[in-house]
Amino acid sequence: MPPILRTRIFRSGVAVCGAAALTVALTSCGSSGTGGSSGADDLTITLPNAPTSLNPWSNRNGYEVMDAPYDTLIHYSSDGRLEPWLATSWKFTDPKTLELKLREGVKFTDGTAFDAAAVKANFQYAIDNKSGSGDQTFLQNIGSMDVVDATTIDLHLKGPNPALPYDFSQYSGAMVSPKALTAPKSLDTAPVGTGPYVLDEKATRTGLSYVFKRNPDYWAKDKKAFPFDKVTYTIATDPTAATNAAKSAQTDTLMLNPGDKVPSFKTVTSASGSSSGFTGIWVDTTGSNQKALADIRVRQAMNYAIDAKKVAAAVYPGSADPVPAVPVAKGDPGHSDQLASMYPYDVAKAKSLLAAAGYAKGFSIKMLSLPVGDQYAQALAGYLKAVGITVKVENHSTDLVQQLQSGTFPVGLLLQRLTGDPGQDFGGLFTSNAFFNVKKTSDPKIDSLLQEAAKTTDATARNGVYQKLALHAAEQAWFLGALELKTVTAYNPKTLSVSPPPRGQIHLYAYQLPS
Repeated sequence: MPPILRTRIFRSGVAVCGAAALTVALTSCGSSGTGGSSGADDLTITLPNAPTSLNPWSNRNGYEVMDAPYDTLIHYSSDGRLEPWLATSWKFTDPKTLELKLREGVKFTDGTAFDAAAVKANFQYAIDNKSGSGDQTFLQNIGSMDVVDATTIDLHLKGPNPALPYDFSQYSGAMVSPKALTAPKSLDTAPVGTGPYVLDEKATRTGLSYVFKRNPDYWAKDKKAFPFDKVTYTIATDPTAATNAAKSAQTDTLMLNPGDKVPSFKTVTSASGSSSGFTGIWVDTTGSNQKALADIRVRQAMNYAIDAKKVAAAVYPGSADPVPAVPVAKGDPGHSDQLASMYPYDVAKAKSLLAAAGYAKGFSIKMLSLPVGDQYAQALAGYLKAVGITVKVENHSTDLVQQLQSGTFPVGLLLQRLTGDPGQDFGGLFTSNAFFNVKKTSDPKIDSLLQEAAKTTDATARNGVYQKLALHAAEQAWFLGALELKTVTAYNPKTLSVSPPPRGQIHLYAYQLPS
């Protein structure tokens, strides 16, 4: 399982099941038809994590399941366009006010009308409950909301966020019945949305498989965005069990581990999504446990000492790209040729910088890691040893958060899910409240560039700011041996076609019948 998935499991405290769970789940949904489905127009999707709740505002894993019962305000197409869905249009009337126009005549499955009041109720619930799944955290930037009329709502932001419409194509745009939100505990097992499918409670086995049948009253059934009669999500925490299910035609699609293959299945790679993210080694730049790390020359030397390209190929074959200490890969808005040329593998340069900083003989540090990331951590430790830096890797799993917050480790394994938006991804890594900013340090230039990008409405100009931001952050070298992990999705081309978006989650509407 890719490390980013393990991190999500660890953060939510979800218990890990094994191959037996998949066996039970597949047996319960049958496999008599095409692919992993009980009929030619049915779809079976295998996921590595079960949702912790069927309430999208409190769920922490298995996000994909939310696509069946819930609509989002906006759709994000395979060609990178934002398309109307529950919201028919949107515009910033000023840098801090987003106006949403909403579709008329839509109802939730409990009969409640979808309207501007329902949108406000959802966002207020998320704000009050501090929903923290990916881009949902950015709803905290909403200062107030005005319901202009039944089909119009104005969102007044505390600060500019030009990426907010994109967020509404992800899980911060999922709409739940406001009536159901008044009794949110029921939503853990009984979703109430406006979506294309409704939960088949009798066929569903919580934690093992989730079966959805068509919503007969779906408002958009004529749009043919969802061609399947039944959608089943099976949970396989064991990657071997998942690939075996695919090989035996018990599933139509699944996420693959690096290097894994399924005969006759095709694969698509997504730059960001549920199993992708940014991995590296975070550094306590204050030097509180190791004085050397407060020196930028030392942190830069450590990056020069690591052959990230070889590490990526060995540990994550075909599913990782080396990046220079920032979550920016080729094709991203913050990418530049200057950024791409930073930190080539150069042992002589590393030793020279260490000597200039007064550490020609090196030093010793402890590294906090996870068992699943041990191969990666040990590879980096080996490269650092070659320039005189001795690294003792300590693996922690159940107490990782406590160890991270203890302040006893000067460096540690980073596993951060990416939203796909540069401003949000940099904010989630480099601001003073970032999870992996252990000492909650800040960099005034990073903060200033983030604010400048948020206020810049022209996309080309904003990308120029992101490029400046990426260069400066990379120079500061807060992270070592960084890689951008990719989501590799395998699917059976006889039963399915998949058109992933340029970034973000592969949503259910990206799955179609083969042409």
